[in-house]
Amino acid sequence: MYLKEQKIETGWRLKTVPFNDAKAVRNGTEWNALPAPCVPARVPGDWPLDLVRAGLLPDPYFGDNFLRLTEYESHHVFYYTTFSWAGSIEDVFLRFDGIDTIADIYLNGKKIGHAENMFIEHEFFADGLREGENELIVQLLPVCVEAKKYDLAGAVAFKYNDPSLVFRKAAHSFGWDICPRIVGGGLWKGVSAVQKRKNRINSVFLSVAELSDGAAKLRLSYDTEIGDDFPSGYSIKIEGKCDESVFFEEKELKSLRGECGFIVANPKLWWVRGYGKPNLYDVRATLTHNGEIADEYAFRYGIRTAELIRDEITTKEKPGSFLFRINNKDIYIMGTNWVPCDAFHSRDRERMPVILDLALDCGCNALRVWGGGVYESDDFYDLCDEKGVFVWQDFMMACAVYPQTDRMKDQLREEAISVVRRLRNHPSLCVWAGDNECDLAYSWFGRKNPEENLLTRKVLPEVLEKEDGSRPYLPSSPHISGEAAKKGMKTPEQHLWGPRKYFKGKFYRNHTATFASEMGYHGCNSVGSIEKFIPKEYLWPYKNNKMWLYHASSPELKNSPYTYRIGLMARQIRCFFGETPRSLNSFSAMSQIVQAEAVKYFVESFRCRKGRRTGLIWWNIMDCWPQFSDAVVDYYFDKKSAYYYIRNSQQPLCLMMDKTGSRAELFAVSDLNENTETRYTVSVNGKIIARGKGTAIAGQSVSFGSFNGRGRKFFVIHWETADGKTGRNHFLCGRPIFSYRWYKKQMEDSGLLDYIKDGANYKQGSNDDEI
Repeated sequence: MYLKEQKIETGWRLKTVPFNDAKAVRNGTEWNALPAPCVPARVPGDWPLDLVRAGLLPDPYFGDNFLRLTEYESHHVFYYTTFSWAGSIEDVFLRFDGIDTIADIYLNGKKIGHAENMFIEHEFFADGLREGENELIVQLLPVCVEAKKYDLAGAVAFKYNDPSLVFRKAAHSFGWDICPRIVGGGLWKGVSAVQKRKNRINSVFLSVAELSDGAAKLRLSYDTEIGDDFPSGYSIKIEGKCDESVFFEEKELKSLRGECGFIVANPKLWWVRGYGKPNLYDVRATLTHNGEIADEYAFRYGIRTAELIRDEITTKEKPGSFLFRINNKDIYIMGTNWVPCDAFHSRDRERMPVILDLALDCGCNALRVWGGGVYESDDFYDLCDEKGVFVWQDFMMACAVYPQTDRMKDQLREEAISVVRRLRNHPSLCVWAGDNECDLAYSWFGRKNPEENLLTRKVLPEVLEKEDGSRPYLPSSPHISGEAAKKGMKTPEQHLWGPRKYFKGKFYRNHTATFASEMGYHGCNSVGSIEKFIPKEYLWPYKNNKMWLYHASSPELKNSPYTYRIGLMARQIRCFFGETPRSLNSFSAMSQIVQAEAVKYFVESFRCRKGRRTGLIWWNIMDCWPQFSDAVVDYYFDKKSAYYYIRNSQQPLCLMMDKTGSRAELFAVSDLNENTETRYTVSVNGKIIARGKGTAIAGQSVSFGSFNGRGRKFFVIHWETADGKTGRNHFLCGRPIFSYRWYKKQMEDSGLLDYIKDGANYKQGSNDDEI
């Protein structure tokens, strides 16, 4: 597409100007006249981090320092740099890969563009560009101030989040239970000057029209630009290669946009992790004129189909379906929710690969990109393509009733077109979801029918029908149809939060979910991590501790919806162990055990009912800042105990137990592609009560028998397969209270502590041979 591309990422400076200095704000083209200190700025970057590096702000992640940023919520921020341009100035644009959020763009004193969406790329014609040195100024307007100019038109959100209803900025920025209130911004992705080719490929899209034994019919959709009056002699060709499998097709252009179909014999298919190899083709699309190359576009592509089989209502008597099918094969989802890698999004890309590896190491085959954050970088989806990760992609709306105005519809339509075109060639992206919990928000805020939400019922489906059509669409997560809302009935896909008391209580045992896309439990950080973000004088006790509350993530100490979370964590400890910890060390250790047992139970209660249940996406792998939360790895990459328990429970072959009435039933759960002969022993409180053998059926959960489940018992299961691989697991039977000392002794005597932390013998993905 580009004849020339030149990065503009050096020499940036910035100034922050109070809103009340109206003259300076209006005269954004006069950099030297702006009455504010000038500091060096990083691009890509977030301007609060520039102020930290300049010594004007303390580290916002320590103590209550993040509150200092509220002083800047009414400030205008000005970025300034100069760049040189050599050669022709015809068809040159300035491209901003990410502007957070409201911005006016000035080139050599002339306003060339305006932006109001942090989620998408912006290109502005470089009107006034000259050869030699050019001056570029970006003025960021204060979102919270600008938002007050708009009528919410009946829209409603949780406390702090109203501006997210007006401007397309990450909802968590204004305050969330997993993120601090940091209403910052900046040029959070790259900036470039680009010169477009006169004759070019604007976009290409490959999709699978039909998949059968031994063949795949692919559909190529293309969009080109021809600078001439469309003379004859133009063609577009597509070619791909994956090992020995190749395809080639060429089509003479009769119009600028079109599509064509072709057959790939014996295709190499892309599979979800654990079900086969994630084969990728190296693909090149070429625009030619009389045989000469005019433009080229290269990408990687995986041949696969994706389906979602679902019902709108579920009952205990008639469970509803919610099942993903890839390449005509049913897939059991073991996933985690993916929240922003950092509260400052310019740092997302650096942290992302490490977080992704953590999710894969603990056995996940799926990630749900949560709708309160941002769409991830191309690198994220590339890695998911390579590693066979199933990606559930929310559009960026969360926990609110959004305005149904023409302005909002237009904003979302533009955003969806941009995002879909950027991501649609990634095979890892297997489902679009319209939002996070906005259908639920209709009931939270007293609205009757979420089907009235035209953003997810009309705008997004229309975009997807035109721009994609190769993967399923879910209007909301969870989706509540008009019938379900009217009758107050449950849906097959649910977010299972509940009372958050004992994790094996009635709510968690008796739910009707076929599939859960959120389910989590609190767990305290390690003492070493807490010392990094809580001042020494506030480390202990936790009660009435403002620093603990701030890192819960509450932006205020009273009248905040998030101050409950520290007390909740303490109550969960008391519920399980029957005591209140007397030191920070014991609080941390006991809380981590409770979280670990809870999430282990969630994972195993779904897996052992494989068939009736089709997947769990637990909450969540990682924190975006230092906080007390449900994450199983904290911001500093310190793993909580739950991480290791999950890794053990998500092995491709795992023996596990659950209560069925008064019996503790033993299940062999396999995600392997072949049946596995298995020998096992079961012990209770250190004494072997059973030995046996059985066949773990490929892709199923089968019962290996049951045992007396009355009373408090600590079951330990050992197993060994015919090829010598061994495993170990445990099951805590009975109701609290459990003695902390007794629990620790059981774990130590059984060797489970060392075994779980060393990692299981099986590694997810070891059976990814071609199916």
